[in-house]
Amino acid sequence: MLTFLAIVAVSYLIGSIPTSIIAGKMLKGIDVRQFGSGNAGGTNAFRVLGWKAGLAVTLIDIAKGTVAAVYVVGFFKAHPVGSFPDMNEVALSLIAGMSAVIGHVFTVFAGFKGGKGVSTAAGMLIGIAPVSMLMVIGIFILAVTLSRYVSLGSILAALAFPLIIAIRKYIFELGGGLDYYIRFLGGRWFVHDSLDYHLLIFGFIVAAAIIYTHRANIKRLLTGTENRLKFGRHA
Repeated sequence: MLTFLAIVAVSYLIGSIPTSIIAGKMLKGIDVRQFGSGNAGGTNAFRVLGWKAGLAVTLIDIAKGTVAAVYVVGFFKAHPVGSFPDMNEVALSLIAGMSAVIGHVFTVFAGFKGGKGVSTAAGMLIGIAPVSMLMVIGIFILAVTLSRYVSLGSILAALAFPLIIAIRKYIFELGGGLDYYIRFLGGRWFVHDSLDYHLLIFGFIVAAAIIYTHRANIKRLLTGTENRLKFGRHA
């Protein structure tokens, strides 16, 4: 139990690192939540701080999810505080990753007001199911490139993930799973690209959550007032 709680707590703290807020303070001496969309995520960092800072913030936010889902779980499996949780490792990685997402959205370091968690959730899934996520990222990039709406790309990508997992697992693999493994941290093996059914369930939950957190964006998309992404230095 202690190991499980440690994984959740450490993952939450990693996710809580307020990347865009730190970047805003360091680069311009501002709180990015007071400008642009008022969000402490990578998209608003692009708008307020410019594309270089926005890209750096987004990559770090992605890394937070990957580190929590893969390396935090791997570390505590190699160095448990008591016994390691007797549960499906993909499920445990998803719990760790979601702890990081919650930390990103409700960061303890910035008044529990953070970003929307899309990048961190993507990082978590990249660590667990990289092949499926490469397809999702392709859909995201295509949608954003054509529409210039990051919110639309995020929504379509969120919907695409469980569909891709289902197609790969139940159509191309005829009900089986296609898993690759990597070896690290004292000879431990971890799932590198999984089609575990937990991912399918989780994917639908995430899709619903992303749609919910983007409900204001959806209204603006429908009315044609949503902000388009610009790669300039200002919003």
